[in-house]
Amino acid sequence: MPNSLTQIYKPAIAAILPAYNEAKTIGNVLEVLYRVDSLNEIIVVDDGSKDSTADIVRTYTRRDGRVRLIQHETNRGKGQAVFSAWRSTQAPYLILLDSDLMNLTPAHIEALIAPVLTNKADMTLGLFLGGRIPTDFAHWASPWLTGQRGLRADILKVVLEEAAAGFGFEVALTIAAKQNGYRTRIVPMKGVWHPPSEFHRGLRYGIRWRWHMYGNVLRALYIATSRRYPNARAFFSSFPKP
Repeated sequence: MPNSLTQIYKPAIAAILPAYNEAKTIGNVLEVLYRVDSLNEIIVVDDGSKDSTADIVRTYTRRDGRVRLIQHETNRGKGQAVFSAWRSTQAPYLILLDSDLMNLTPAHIEALIAPVLTNKADMTLGLFLGGRIPTDFAHWASPWLTGQRGLRADILKVVLEEAAAGFGFEVALTIAAKQNGYRTRIVPMKGVWHPPSEFHRGLRYGIRWRWHMYGNVLRALYIATSRRYPNARAFFSSFPKP
């Protein structure tokens, strides 16, 4: 049964899930999205996974016509995964989600996109609250790194793809929105969390993966801010505090 938000606003909304070796968790996220009536498309980009991520997604494509699977033959990074999905849809509104979220509910999804649909913001940043202390702290300490977003699709037109490469996508997106005057709003996602990379990638690989991610973030910050902000401190001081 569509809720009141869906009944009043009927724009095309696409949810985008980049996924790399998320066979253990992506089914949980898709189950939640399956129950969100306001979504017109659910696009999963399997970014060169070596596990059964794609097979699991295919079971949902047969179950729900809104679900589509895009596959990259090799791992191209989260930014390219998002761009692949965006270029495959005409939806004017997007919801970006990680594929390993825990305790996610349809209400979280609706809350994430509502400020954009009602023209109170151009992009939302979903921050974990009351899920797990480490992920809560990471989100509120660096909100620009969250992968949970609701946004107008046209914001992606101003994102520098070079800056968004690898794990630099969230930083590049946040900076592009700020530089172009898009309005942002923080949306608490109560109870939601996701496992740290060391948990589901293995300790040794997970630590190496995390340092690689930090390197991508710093690279994205350097490229994306060089046109307007002379250094990282200027960018961070200009960002609204949660």
